[in-house]
Amino acid sequence: MTDGNIIQSVAKAMQLLEVLSQARRPMSLTELSQKTGWPRSTVFGLLTTMRQAGVIAQREDGRYALGLKLFEYGCSVSSSWNISNIARPYMAKLCAETDASVVLSVYDSGDVVILDQAEGHGSFRIVLDLGSRLPLHATSQGKLFLSAMSPSAVAQVFSEPLTLYTPHTISDLETISGELEQIRQNGYAIENGEYKIGLRSVSAPVYNMDGTMQYTISIIGMFRRIQSEEFQHAIELAVAAAHSISLALGHQG
Repeated sequence: MTDGNIIQSVAKAMQLLEVLSQARRPMSLTELSQKTGWPRSTVFGLLTTMRQAGVIAQREDGRYALGLKLFEYGCSVSSSWNISNIARPYMAKLCAETDASVVLSVYDSGDVVILDQAEGHGSFRIVLDLGSRLPLHATSQGKLFLSAMSPSAVAQVFSEPLTLYTPHTISDLETISGELEQIRQNGYAIENGEYKIGLRSVSAPVYNMDGTMQYTISIIGMFRRIQSEEFQHAIELAVAAAHSISLALGHQG
């Protein structure tokens, strides 16, 4: 049964988007006309209207492709998901398995921002205020975000005087550049007393649908040493949880 409320021109526009999406390449007006079975004039009118809205782009050779406006819409849909609701079950499980605090963070305007946390139940609990900002250069979350930045962006961060929170805080570009390369290879970042003496953490990346690292999951506690068996186990757990959350956000990698 056909719904009498359907506007045929809009339905055809949606079908054109579907054809281009499945093709995964730009297509000519003739190709689109042949694929849909519609007259060239009909297809041209639809494409022209959609191009003005930004959902269709026309290449220099005249072929048509999906427009950047669709990417913006996709990002809006992704950001509307409540990341805390998705991540919280995994965070609670990590907290129970490690007895340490687990933190969900995001990058914003040069800082790490705490979005959510599950508090550990050990003798020394690490509690962070939601919305609090932490430095990029002295936390595992921050170093993970730095590892995804361009060399010029990292250089810009380290061109300014940086606070030395402890004797272990890294403040020079050469040292951090070597560590960032190691982070990219490992797929996680470690803080070893760089922000607070005695505090150690591991952070793993959470990717969104388009493969961009958008959040980090961190396990933070008073671990004895980063070489300890309990800390190495925490690394494995953090990486696995971050991967599961990424999949829940639509990441296919």
